[in-house]
Amino acid sequence: MTTSIDRRVLGDPARMRVLASIDFDNPELRRALDRISVRTAQRTGLPVSLVTLVLNTAQMTVGVSGLDNWVTEADGTPIEWSFCANAVISGHPYVIPDAVHSEQAGNPLVTQDRIGSYAGVPVTLGGQIVGAHCIIGPTAHLFTTLQLAELEQAANEIAALFQQFSDLD
Repeated sequence: MTTSIDRRVLGDPARMRVLASIDFDNPELRRALDRISVRTAQRTGLPVSLVTLVLNTAQMTVGVSGLDNWVTEADGTPIEWSFCANAVISGHPYVIPDAVHSEQAGNPLVTQDRIGSYAGVPVTLGGQIVGAHCIIGPTAHLFTTLQLAELEQAANEIAALFQQFSDLD
């Protein structure tokens, strides 16, 4: 369904402590993350942009633009369906230009929710990769270096916000 999910990485106690330090329910943080997601979608021309926190069993959607379905209602997905988990585990951008013809082809987000393309970059806090910032398209899409640079720049802003809304020193 997804590339190998390394639960040792996702469940690492140091990473989980950093995740637990983030006040992700803070309305001010959520509004700021939504604004970044809106801006990223606009600047990249892709209809959906998300900020996720990747836990050991689930992916939380903490910033969103352009997505109004069960994922936003549930505030995330099972970890087995998470594209963002691959960016967290690898520590590198995860790009799927054509989801239908990729290792993600059997993923319910592709087969049922019709994700056609995905690009996501890791977000780091306190030396730990805690989530990702991504853009999603309904069809196959070749992502440009400018689109990926926009994701990276926004991921740095997101990391700064997570720092501001965490109890890490």
